Amino acid sequence: MSKDDQLDFAKKIVESIIESLKENIRTGLKIEYKSKFDLLTEMDRKVENKIVTAIQEEFPKHDIVAEESAASIKGSDHVWYIDPISGSTNYAHSIPIYGVSLALKIGENIEVGAIYNSVEDEVFYAERGKGAYVGGKKLSISDVEDIEKSIVSTSFPYDDIGRKKNLQYFNEISPKVEGIRRTGSVAVDFSYLALGVLDGFWAVGLEPWDTAACVLIVEESGGRVSSIDGKDYELEAETILASNGKIHEEMKKVVSAFRDKSRGILTKQDK
Repeated sequence: MSKDDQLDFAKKIVESIIESLKENIRTGLKIEYKSKFDLLTEMDRKVENKIVTAIQEEFPKHDIVAEESAASIKGSDHVWYIDPISGSTNYAHSIPIYGVSLALKIGENIEVGAIYNSVEDEVFYAERGKGAYVGGKKLSISDVEDIEKSIVSTSFPYDDIGRKKNLQYFNEISPKVEGIRRTGSVAVDFSYLALGVLDGFWAVGLEPWDTAACVLIVEESGGRVSSIDGKDYELEAETILASNGKIHEEMKKVVSAFRDKSRGILTKQDK
C-alpha cells in the first residue's frame, strides 16, 4: 500500500469517530484516574479500541503504540501512534476543545499524520514531502517575525512539581510575547500552529502519541520543531519547541535560559 493510501486510511479512521465523540461528550461518562490529575474517560478506551482494531485488520504486521493500551510491538518498521482523545480532561468536563491524533512512522520518519480539531470540526492531515492540508486547503504557518507580536501556547503537566516548573517557564516567556494561550489539547495547539493562528508552542514530557502527527503537520506547513535546546526533535525527547520558524531562535533563547537553571524536568502533559 502506498503512503497516499495509508494517509487516506488514517483520515478515514479519524473521521469515522468524530460523530461518536460529539454525541457522547455530555452523557455522564465514566471517568478513571491514572494519577491525581491524569484521567481518562470510557470514550478514550472506545476510540482507541476502534482505531487499534482497524489498523490490525488492515495492517496486521504493523506495530502500534497507543496511549491507553499496551503497545503491540512485532518488530515492524511501520509503527502507528494513537492519541484517542487529545484533551481528555476537557472532554471529561464537557468542554468541547479536544482532538484525535493518528500517525504512521516508517523507519526513522513520521510519514503520514491526521489530527481532528473539535473547535474547527476539521481533520488536518499531512504526508511527508507533500505538504499539510485541511479541507483540501494547503496549510501555511504564520508570518509573524517579532516574538513580541506572537501568540504562543503550552501544555501544563499533571504532577505538582511539573506544574510549578512550567509556571516558571510561563512567567519567563509571558513578558516576551503578546499572549499565551492554553487549549488543554496538544492536537488542537499544533493544528492551530499549522493553520497560522498560533505562532509557537513549548512543553516538557510529552509522549510519542501526543506529538507524532502534530510534528509532521507543523513541519509540512512550513514550521519548525526541535527540542528546547535546539536539537532535532525525536519522539522520545524530554522537551519540545515548535514555531512558525521565524520566532524559533528567540523562543529557544528564552526557554533554554530558564531550562539551564532547572535541569531534569520530565513530567506528564495534557493529553
